[in-house]
Amino acid sequence: MSQPEAFGRYRVIRRLGSGSFATVWLAQDDLLNYPVAIKVLAENWAHQMDIQHRFLEEARILRQTDSTWLVAVHDVDVLPDGRPYMVMTYADQGSVTDLIRRGQLPLDEALRLLTEIGQGITVLHNHGTIHRDIKPSNVLLQSSPVGQRVLVADLGFAKAIDEASGFTAAAGTPGYMSPEQSIPGGDLDVRSDVYSLGAVAYELITGRPPSRPPVKVPPGRIRPGLPRALDELILSALSVDRESRPADAKTFTDRVRAIRTEPDLPKADPWWQRYQMPWRRTVTLAASLLLVAAGATASTGAPGMALTTVRDASQNILVNVPSVWAREFHTDLAAGPAAAGAGAGPGLLVATDADDWHSTEVPSYGVYATVMPGSRRLSGVSGADPCGGSPEERELHTPTWEGTVWDWPECNGGGAFTSAAVHQPGVPTTVYMEIRQPAYRPDVVNDIIGGTRLV
Repeated sequence: MSQPEAFGRYRVIRRLGSGSFATVWLAQDDLLNYPVAIKVLAENWAHQMDIQHRFLEEARILRQTDSTWLVAVHDVDVLPDGRPYMVMTYADQGSVTDLIRRGQLPLDEALRLLTEIGQGITVLHNHGTIHRDIKPSNVLLQSSPVGQRVLVADLGFAKAIDEASGFTAAAGTPGYMSPEQSIPGGDLDVRSDVYSLGAVAYELITGRPPSRPPVKVPPGRIRPGLPRALDELILSALSVDRESRPADAKTFTDRVRAIRTEPDLPKADPWWQRYQMPWRRTVTLAASLLLVAAGATASTGAPGMALTTVRDASQNILVNVPSVWAREFHTDLAAGPAAAGAGAGPGLLVATDADDWHSTEVPSYGVYATVMPGSRRLSGVSGADPCGGSPEERELHTPTWEGTVWDWPECNGGGAFTSAAVHQPGVPTTVYMEIRQPAYRPDVVNDIIGGTRLV
């Protein structure tokens, strides 16, 4: 859909985003001198009455609940082509997904956000509604006179609790929806939302979404020093057996609030946890690596994210890595299944957790790179299938590098995975790279590859 000039009296400024069913625009209410977000049903659904009904039902629920913790609907109207649109609160600080991408949150801040998200879901449950699609990107953030304000949004899959025994289609987002939601016709209740709250809590605390159910790794294994009660609460919310979960969003939220108010709650991670580097690797690190520039800023798609430039002297390669990933270093990590068959050998790894680099259950985020003699396309990488699906293959041509990139935007519920085989124009040396990130960001991949140098 091309950018319209206005929706009624609302002057359109720019597009904020789009999904399968709708596009959201930033607009200005010139009469009241106030910014608003306008959600418009997508053109391909214009004549689907069931989709139009779902769209308008979302507006009705938000209008009727009228809560501090939910996006507000100010107006609803219909375009000349019959598509409905709703005028909503504009969240000027993006979403919780954007916040997580900037780096690990202080524990108190993560628990504050989780408490406010839980309060929004509690309002819905009290209204007799199940959200069914709770995830970080559906939790928006707005500036307010008293600080940042949480707004639960996108009720496109929401349903009345008294209709939950006969849903005919699976709904939700893999990685965040409860196991019972994946079964069409399954019997759902508010504990499906509790599972999703547990998944959001896991990501807020650790910076990464949980694995596919059953989730066995507590957040405290990824982020040491967490209260035991928090580990137990999140794992109980993520239980496959819903009888083992907290009874509803209010119960879950009350427990989060109680943990947050404990006097011995860690206020900040100790420096040795924030910049963790196992001492057993320091000799190898000193001999083989040189941190050329720790803290040089560059664009990685998240404002202000710093890049750390790392050198592997044994392979004569410099690699730029987002500093929030640069917690552990290896210079002799064996190649994973995606490259070993093509002849890639041991290489440099900079990651959040080197021991879990090849794990599908507890993925870490970072960059692996190895130098291989000769110009190789490594076409077998795509067939190695490290993520349970076919990759998106693209050719890379820049003044510095050319080659092939294979992207898996969703890798076993643990973020995104990218393989790349690139070489400098006219230079018969191939650099093979693997990049794991919490969410699919091709711009981050391009920045990492673009900052890589042979020295």
